[in-house]
Amino acid sequence: MMQLRFNLRDWKRDERGTITIEFLLWMPVLAFWFVGSAAFFDAYKSRNDAAKAAHTLSDIASRQIEISDAFLDELYVLENNLLPRAPAGKRLRVSSIQYTAVDDTYQVLWSQPLGGGVVMASADIPLTILPVMADLDTVILTELSTPYQPFTNWAKIEVTEWSFTLVSRPRFVSSIAKIN
Repeated sequence: MMQLRFNLRDWKRDERGTITIEFLLWMPVLAFWFVGSAAFFDAYKSRNDAAKAAHTLSDIASRQIEISDAFLDELYVLENNLLPRAPAGKRLRVSSIQYTAVDDTYQVLWSQPLGGGVVMASADIPLTILPVMADLDTVILTELSTPYQPFTNWAKIEVTEWSFTLVSRPRFVSSIAKIN
């Protein structure tokens, strides 16, 4: 009996294999944390890339004197090049909006959807994001929408769509004309 007591005491004090046990306990937690961190980083990077693309396209459109359908097609190609990792389904809509102070109304001068979508009507103008405008002043409204597909669903990040709506004033003319 005494020998059994000493063996149990020795076994209780024996620390061989504790690192292996700790590794087996913590490895699933660390793996989940690592994959989750990578998934969240990927989502934020994707959103940041889409925001940068939207700002770039809006700035390019605002620097034009006139815009043609071919130019807008090139903008859409540029969007696809700026967002190469985004899945299919990217959309871009560029619209010119004019304010008339006499009757306090906003009017769509022209609108061009690319990659799907609809032409913006005057009733669809998002008034909450428009700046204070002078009479007969115009702005360029650039709307970019791109889908996001996470590489894993471990972190419970859902399939979503990044959408950005930017308003910019024409840089060199009072109103950018659309030609065909």
